[in-house]
Parts: sequence; C-alpha cells; structure tokens
Amino acid sequence: MDGELLRRLQAEQARALLDDADPHHAVMLACDLLMAGIDGDAVVALAAESARTLPTHDANRRLAAVIAELGLSEPDLPTAVALIAADTCARILDRSIPAEVGAHRLYVVGHEGSPLDDLLPAVAALAAHLEDDLGGRADDDLRTRLAALARTILNRLTPENRA
Repeated sequence: MDGELLRRLQAEQARALLDDADPHHAVMLACDLLMAGIDGDAVVALAAESARTLPTHDANRRLAAVIAELGLSEPDLPTAVALIAADTCARILDRSIPAEVGAHRLYVVGHEGSPLDDLLPAVAALAAHLEDDLGGRADDDLRTRLAALARTILNRLTPENRA
C-alpha cells in the first residue's frame, strides 16, 4: 500500500475513533484499496456500498472490518487528533471541503490529548465569526484566514516542528 493510501486510511480510522467515519470517504477509500490490489473480503464489502446512501453506523462498522483485515493498530489519541487535523487542513487547502465544513472540523484540535490544543481559541474565533457575523457563509476573508490557520497546523504537525 502506498504512503498516500495508508495516510488516508489512517485518517479515516482516526475519524471513526474520535467521532464517525465519513461514509463517502470510506467507500471511496475502499475502492482505491481495490485499485491498489488490496482485495480482502472486508475491502470488497465496503467498496460495494453506495457512497451516497451508506449510513454512518454501517460505514464505521465496515471500516473497522477493513482495519482489522489489514491488521492496522489503533492510534493513540494525540496521533488520532493529528491525523484528522492534517487531513482536514489538506482538504481545506485543496478546497475539497467547503470552508464552512473545515472551520468546524478543526475543532478536533481541542480534543483531549491534542498536541494542538493551544490553537483551539483560533479555531473557535473563526467558527464564531463564520456563524455569528457571516450567517454561516464564508467570505473571502474567512477563507484566507482559515487557509492560514490550516497551514499553521500542518507546519506544526511536520516532524521537524514537533517538540
């Protein structure tokens, strides 16, 4: 399995650990695993699901089966937070998720055991500005500020910057 596919799998595993897997991402991930030649029964079962209609509970259950089938260990809480934060930041920067979604997903930095908990006030300020001042619709200034925060988080998560 290549590094990018493993990173995506670990991020989705972490998301399921701390909250819920994203059914769409889980199904697409399973399809990509199949394309990479990883074709165990659990991978095939998840890939066969509908990315649009798979209930979250079933996505969690099927993803757990894939994880078990591949023998991946469960990440500790700080690692899970870092995986989700990094994945969310990458999606903010490549605009594969809307700023409105990304701003709220970054609340993960405040999770227990987070190596990024000092950034929670910045996340909360952006989310409050989004909801209270902008009525839940991001403007260019918020997108710029959110992208800057995402870059800050990614920089903090790079191995050479970890304390």
